[in-house]
Amino acid sequence: MNPIATTHLPRLIRLIASLLLLLLLAACAGAPGDEPTTAPPTRAAANRPPTVQPDAPPDGDRVAVTYVFDGDTIEVELDGRAYRLRYIGVDTPEREEPFYQAAFDFNRDLVAGQTVTLVRDVSETDQYGRLLRYVYLDDGTFVNAAIISAGMGRLVTFPPDVAQTENLKQLQAEAREAGAGMWGDAATGPCDCDRNLYNCRDFDTQAEAQTCFEYCFDTQNRDVHNLDGGGDGFVCESLP
Repeated sequence: MNPIATTHLPRLIRLIASLLLLLLLAACAGAPGDEPTTAPPTRAAANRPPTVQPDAPPDGDRVAVTYVFDGDTIEVELDGRAYRLRYIGVDTPEREEPFYQAAFDFNRDLVAGQTVTLVRDVSETDQYGRLLRYVYLDDGTFVNAAIISAGMGRLVTFPPDVAQTENLKQLQAEAREAGAGMWGDAATGPCDCDRNLYNCRDFDTQAEAQTCFEYCFDTQNRDVHNLDGGGDGFVCESLP
């Protein structure tokens, strides 16, 4: 046996083993299983705005409800100050009137102790200094609409705050048809005659306005809502 070959054989084996090891490591580095499982976000994905939930309340002032006065009036804390707030488009029974307590309880159960979102229409306050707002719960519930839809209040319109009038009018019509809340009580009249609340735009038809006028005239002996501008007993002639 060649002594030189014998001497260098172990070194050759080690060199071959080293080369095989390097080849094996290179193959493992390129294996598909070692690729990142989640690719880095593209620029478009990184700049995409967060998804807005469909039931999220609209933008507005976030406030805490600190007191519930009745079915359509609450107290809120805004910027460290307490404000009395009246729901736009909603009129619930007054104390000692039928369904007062039911409307009060309904409103209290909805908003008492809640943080709500306030949305302004046109006016800041009413003639009594109360904030005029649409009110939304965190789950998107539109409080003004919920009261009308449950038959716990009637629609009342005071221009220029009319952005939700058609929506609320439709909900009231559905509540009346379903006999919801006060509309299921035979003692409840077609409209509120306690004070001047309505004008012709609050009614869908002349017949509906006429019914309200005659009901209030019979119970109060006067045109409470000043619907009969011509004084002939026929109101809101411009309505269909």
